[in-house]
Amino acid sequence: MNERTSKVVIVGAGIGGLAAAVALRRAGIPVTVYERAAELGRAQAGHGLVLWHNAVLALRALGLGKETAEIGYALDRHQFWTWYGPNLADWPLDEGAARTGAPVYSVSRPALHRMLLDAAGGDVVLGHTYAGHTEDDDGVTVRFGNGRTVRAGLLVGADGLRSGVRAALMPYEPPPVYAGFTAFQGVIDTGVPGVRDHAFVSTWGRGRWFVYYRLADGRIYWDGILGDRRVRRLSGVGGGRRELLLGEFAGWPAPITGLIEATGEEGIVPAHIFHRPPVDRWSTGRVTLLGDAAHPMTFNLGQGAGQSVEDAVVLAQCLGRSGELAEYERRRAGRVRRIANRSRANGEFTRWHSLPACLFRDAFMRLTFDRLVRRKTYQLTMRVDFVDS
Repeated sequence: MNERTSKVVIVGAGIGGLAAAVALRRAGIPVTVYERAAELGRAQAGHGLVLWHNAVLALRALGLGKETAEIGYALDRHQFWTWYGPNLADWPLDEGAARTGAPVYSVSRPALHRMLLDAAGGDVVLGHTYAGHTEDDDGVTVRFGNGRTVRAGLLVGADGLRSGVRAALMPYEPPPVYAGFTAFQGVIDTGVPGVRDHAFVSTWGRGRWFVYYRLADGRIYWDGILGDRRVRRLSGVGGGRRELLLGEFAGWPAPITGLIEATGEEGIVPAHIFHRPPVDRWSTGRVTLLGDAAHPMTFNLGQGAGQSVEDAVVLAQCLGRSGELAEYERRRAGRVRRIANRSRANGEFTRWHSLPACLFRDAFMRLTFDRLVRRKTYQLTMRVDFVDS
């Protein structure tokens, strides 16, 4: 340990911040996490997510393989369907699990957050909103909105899409960009006919799509995603979210409308999706960023949480060796840029609205998925830049 890593302050107790705390502790580096929420339940948002092979490998590198398996529901297929019925592609995830040595899991986001919080230990301080920092040759002084200041060797901003630490590092950067679609999320604990077991199901339509999968506790998580053209058309129309979604997905294959019908109005949560253009630098000598604070991306590759955990593993490896942030940034910047760009491109693909364009897209998927799309996606996501240790 050197003076840079004698104490690390992390701002943000989301998935990335807690994963970084776990990784740094395993490397023998003292760390304290400061979270603006007054209650831990408010430090995480959302219902479900998918941990792809690389994310599971990263969590194993944090010593959490057993715990991840306990909260995860194994997915062995990713199926793609059209709104008018025919199957587009069937991706056997168990084959990838055999090749990589790691399965794909769906998890409850709150369960993942609790798992990381337990592993991070007791040094999570609530009710502290980041207000600024001053960096000098000897360390960093971090200021909080309640008037408290903390001195540290390094500062890690893991405070999400609208990161205050990022704003301090990049004061003239424009705000995040709306990605052009809004996800209406729900989770139910009742049975709905037609739900496939151990499958991640995506159904594509014209300017909208729908995904669902089971969680380990028996519940079903779903997303009804509407492109901006459809969202604008609905704005100001009135009516509840449930009613609007039932209209948007009327006539789609089972169990889509059944899932919407089984979800109460207050259980349907809209989330506008944002991103930022990737950057090559997000660190100074003693301050860096992690997860969405460094490289926010759309959810079209399902890599947001996984890349945050990878960041944590690589950050701890680099600090444990050299104590320098430049190595961490160098190892991560190219990989997350490629994944963010691919995710954004996939999002555009699913936003298409024109009927001829959508029929062309569907034909392309049927013809090329196995020999091109699936292979390229595995090459991108599984080219991990950490070693399981």
